[in-house]
Amino acid sequence: MGSNPTSSAMYRTVHGSAVYHPVYGSATHLIFMRFCYVYVLYSHKDRRFYIGFTENLKKRYEEHQQRKVFSTAPRLPIELIFYEAYRNKYDALRREKYLKSSKGKTTLKSMLREFISNIPIA
Repeated sequence: MGSNPTSSAMYRTVHGSAVYHPVYGSATHLIFMRFCYVYVLYSHKDRRFYIGFTENLKKRYEEHQQRKVFSTAPRLPIELIFYEAYRNKYDALRREKYLKSSKGKTTLKSMLREFISNIPIA
């Protein structure tokens, strides 16, 4: 079936944990993969960010919204503003640790500068 695509070019569209494969896949041929996520929430209450890790982003976000997470319960309302997906748990945990560091926070602010510049001043 043609050339073998590289892993970076292999998967293009992610919807939940179902990944569409552009060469072999179609609407009926989904390849299911597990991802780990590093995510960033924005608190509209205290105007600060929360950086976290999870293996189930949808469930974890619902836990935040339902006040089941001690760190964010008093900071609602919150909004998911950014996430990255990783195939390896330890890559994701390393990225979370980096984003929580001083240098990582600077990187994150640079990556999200348009979002940050559009936050209304309270």
